[in-house]
Amino acid sequence: MVFEVPASKASLKQNVFVFQVPGEKKARSLPLLKFTPIGYRDKLAKLARPIQEAQEAGKDPDQEALRELGELQLEMLERYSPGLTDVMDDDQMGALLKAWQEASRISVGESPASAAS
Repeated sequence: MVFEVPASKASLKQNVFVFQVPGEKKARSLPLLKFTPIGYRDKLAKLARPIQEAQEAGKDPDQEALRELGELQLEMLERYSPGLTDVMDDDQMGALLKAWQEASRISVGESPASAAS
């Protein structure tokens, strides 16, 4: 007998962050971070950890760490909302990422295990 993995709940209305881009008529959506693949959340946590530690120590985060985290975030946005990075500037993207994180009720530095609880 083969075990069938249950379908993801990422597309259910309550598990999706919906947003509107200026100039677009159709709303876009992203799965809440809890419903993104564990591999993405694990990478986010790993890349965010040194940034959080630097901030907590009152230091500026390493630019390479910021770049790597930003690249992963852009990769995720393009996966779930293709073309999004072509229509938004830095300020808009920062606001979107912050709102997505707040709607998800987890920080990018959390581990997949803590996000699943």
